[in-house]
This record gives sequence, structure tokens and C-alpha cells, in this order.
Amino acid sequence: MEGDERQRGGARLTWTGRPPSAAGAGGDSSWNHQRHEGGHHRRGGGGGGAGNKRWKRDDGNGASRHQPRGLREDDEGHLWWDERTNVCTYFQDRRRKWPFYTDARGHVLLKSLVEANAALRNRNLALMRQLGDKMGVPADRVANEGERLYVNKPTLRGDDNVTWSFDEYGHPGLQLYYLKLKSWQRFTETYALLERADRLGAFAFASSLGRPVRIATLGGGPGYELLAMRCFLRDTKSLPDVDIYNTDVQPTWREYSEALGFGFRVFDIHNVTADLCDVCELGTDELDMVVISYVAIYFAKVPGNPQHEAACDMLFKLLKDRRVKMLVVSERSEETPLCSMMERRGCIAERLMDQDMGLDERQSIIVLKERRDEILTKRRLPPGEQRKLEANEATFKNVPFEEHKIKRGGAAGAGGSQTKWYD
Repeated sequence: MEGDERQRGGARLTWTGRPPSAAGAGGDSSWNHQRHEGGHHRRGGGGGGAGNKRWKRDDGNGASRHQPRGLREDDEGHLWWDERTNVCTYFQDRRRKWPFYTDARGHVLLKSLVEANAALRNRNLALMRQLGDKMGVPADRVANEGERLYVNKPTLRGDDNVTWSFDEYGHPGLQLYYLKLKSWQRFTETYALLERADRLGAFAFASSLGRPVRIATLGGGPGYELLAMRCFLRDTKSLPDVDIYNTDVQPTWREYSEALGFGFRVFDIHNVTADLCDVCELGTDELDMVVISYVAIYFAKVPGNPQHEAACDMLFKLLKDRRVKMLVVSERSEETPLCSMMERRGCIAERLMDQDMGLDERQSIIVLKERRDEILTKRRLPPGEQRKLEANEATFKNVPFEEHKIKRGGAAGAGGSQTKWYD
């Protein structure tokens, strides 16, 4: 039998290595199974901060009994499309407890994500088999160990200030769960960030650049943030040619990144003698944007820490000396120290989330203070107005989620991002 057999929910499944669009006229997903249809039990929708109500655990396995309406369009049931109602339901968490919603536009983007991810999943399966053969165990055992590392995060429980160790981060089984889950999170959150940045005119520079926009990442992993940027700039800014440079400290992400079409370089931000532009073989004023997605907490968490201050000095030199236009920052916590640490160096951190219910630094654009009006050509909307606009216009509404702010009393409540469901 072709592929790797798995037992899930009592059904025997086989990975065929095909994206949904290649699975035959019926459009079945890459696992050979019956497509599920069912009732669509929906709450919320797009109405501002309370756009998507969270679903409580209601079965013995901790999974939601929420059954999206329509056709399943991915392997594990994270993506559903109901053509009759024009509603796409998707999940970003491991047990599919928390549904998000988008429309036909978002559905097309997420379906393209599934198709792009198929090549990465195929390669990952081969790597798990190779490791399994070396260890004398089946690939399923490798996947199970990866799930344990992904969920338990044993290194995070120590004093190293990292989610996973270098070796854990390179484990094919852990990478399987990264590909399965972080793909949804990183793609949708980056796309939402870019829509918010666009309202500030952040990409106006591209029309007069005279060359492709050049983007690099720090800690880019397989490159889902870059995939979102490529889609956004292509579809909304008519910029099909973008030069992309993905970097990460873990070299095993290289073949995944290249499968998405992005060049890859090894780069460690803690190596303060290294220069990102040099690593990307670019000169001064030749790199436009640096994407820092969910890694700032590891290198810019503690003001006054010599290593963290040195990393911020390196970023400041990119903006000041190398003429990088902006840092594009996503983080987990509503209080992101990188923002204030860079502001103390003469930068402006534009907090892209609506600040009407308190400080929220999960998504930011950081620019030199003297270049703010040159790069961000528009002023932000008054507090509360952005939320109303996003309720109607955002592709991925309530991303990252905000309804916990209402529960804690808005701006009068306590700070801190409640992201425990992100596993």
C-alpha cells in the first residue's frame, strides 16, 4: 500500500503525497478517507474583538465537538469550505477546539497554503522514515516523539529561554507538528499583520523602487511568514517579483524553505559580529524589510541583559547603517520588550493592533524615527475605528485573537496575552 498508514479515530488512513487539488475529481485530501460533511455550529463571526467565540473542551480527548459545515480540504480537518454560505472554517490549534472564519478570499489563500505545504509534508515523511530506519523503529514512533516534544516542550521548562533546544528543533517528528500547525498560525497572522501595515502605507515605497522588494527573516523556520508576504504583495500590490532570504539557526529547515521557493541561509542573531546583509550578500540600502516572527522573546526579552541589548544594537545598525526600511515584528505577548528597547535607540514602534482596549504589541512595524513619514506614509485610525474597519474588511478576522480583552474588561483589565490554546 502506498504511503504511511496511520490509525486516526478508528479509520485507517494512508498518506498519498498529493495536495487536495491533485487527489482526483472529487478534490479529496491527501489522506485516503471519506470526505466529511456535517452541521455548521457557528458563534460570533467578524464583529470586532468578539469575532470568534472560543469553544470549551467537551469530550474526553479535549477536542471540540464543533463540526464545521461543508467539505474538508486538508489532511487533519483544519480547513473546511461551505460554498453555499461562503464560509470557510479553519483551526490553528492541535485539537481543533477553536474555530476561525473567513470568506472565499481567505479560503483561496488557505487552500493554496495546503497545496504548498504538501511538498514539505512529503519530505518530512521521508526524513521521519530515514530516522526511524536508523533507530530501528517505524516512522510513527518518530512522529510520536515529535508530538511529545512539541506539546511538552521539555526545554522550555528549564532556564534556557527557548521553546525547544537546537536538537529538538531539528527533530523530524517535531518538525511534522510544526508543519501541521504553525503553517496555519504563521500564515494567517502574517497576512493580517500585512493588511494592518498596508493601512499605514508601509508598502508605498515599492512602486518607485526600480527593483524587486527584498525581504529577509530572522528565525524564519520553513518560511510560512514569507509565503504570506509573497501572496500579499503579489495579490494586493501587484508585485509578483520579490527577492526573499530566509534565515534560521537550525540548518535542517533549508530543504523545507527551498521547497517553498525561498533561498535559505544559516544565521544566529546572537552572533553579534555577523551582519544579516552580508549573509544575504546584499549591500547597504539593498534590503528593504526584516521579518522577526515569534523569536524576539528569545533575544530581546530583558532590557539591560548584555546579550539582548547587543541583539537590539545589531537590529538598530540594520536600520541606521544598512538602511533597512523596517522591521516587521510578530510576537506572542501583548507586551513585547523589543518595541521599547528599539524606541530607546531612536526608533518608532508602530503598534499595529488597535490599542483601544489596552497595550497590544503582538504586531508592530519598527522604523527609524527620522524615516517614519518617509516609510509609513499614512496615519493610523483613531482608537476603535480600526477594529470596526477590520470587522468588515480583514481577510482573517480576529487574528491574532482578541476576545480575551473583552473578558478582562478592555483597557481597564489586566495585561498579558492568553495564548495557552495555541498548542
